[in-house]
Amino acid sequence: MSNPIMSRNPYFTEQRTPAGYPAMPGYQPGRGDQPQQPGIQQAYGQQGYDQQAYGQQPFGQQDQRYDAPVFGDRAANGEPALTYDDIMMKTGILLGVTVLTGILSWMLFVPDNTAAANFGTAFTIAIVASLAAFGVGLVMAFKRQLGPGLTISYAALQGVALGTLTGVLELMYEGIALQAVLATASVVAVAWFLHTSGLVRTTPKGMKIVLTIMIAAIVFSLANLFLSWTGVIDAPWGMRSAEVMGIPLGVILGVVMIVVASYMLINDFEVAKIAVANRAPRSFAWTAAIGIVMTILWIYLEVLRLIAILNQD
Repeated sequence: MSNPIMSRNPYFTEQRTPAGYPAMPGYQPGRGDQPQQPGIQQAYGQQGYDQQAYGQQPFGQQDQRYDAPVFGDRAANGEPALTYDDIMMKTGILLGVTVLTGILSWMLFVPDNTAAANFGTAFTIAIVASLAAFGVGLVMAFKRQLGPGLTISYAALQGVALGTLTGVLELMYEGIALQAVLATASVVAVAWFLHTSGLVRTTPKGMKIVLTIMIAAIVFSLANLFLSWTGVIDAPWGMRSAEVMGIPLGVILGVVMIVVASYMLINDFEVAKIAVANRAPRSFAWTAAIGIVMTILWIYLEVLRLIAILNQD
């Protein structure tokens, strides 16, 4: 089980043999657990040894087919095969769109002073953009492959939401924007190190737990937003402002969600490598990239909110 954006396509799923071991590229169930490579006939299982090409072809041509590349640089459908660089390039593009729209939204929608009357409009824009991004995310979760249209739209909407929210919080708590960016970069760097070093590997059971917590967090956030918006709860951060043994609930939830999101990010990196190993077409780079970007932006939001709650006094 992986990021819902990636889990709907077999290219992002690691194939395993009945014994539970990772399968080699070309593996087909029911073939003796042996990889079936294109262009290589399984002649030894179909014909007698004395009927092989060794008795029918000139000696110099007997092994040419074994020296030829099995896959080349193409996917099964003839499209150029996906590479990790393709995924990182698309990830950079989507993050760039988010940053650009975030800066523009900060400039356009965030007031230059702390007049409380101006904050309502900015918060409303942030909430509407966030809900729109959530809707686009739901649409993406039901598609097997994504292109630049939906992915860039999601990144732009998240840029509007996060840029506006960050601008408002910067007026309230000077320096919070830089702190959130640096903290997010640190968390992403640690997750990348844990992934590349092999110190942390995700498991199907772990991902089920993480996705369950993520769904619970979404439900909690929507309920908290509704209660705050309708005035049922008047605290600055809604239910997150409640204290548990003297610690704001938002701080506890923030730390938990940052850990959960980091685990999800490690899984995103792993799934991206699986897609490359499975020789997915290059067009799947957008699908892998948006999965990574969604998790990074989730980490940023949790970090930003955690810092704001810690400074709410």
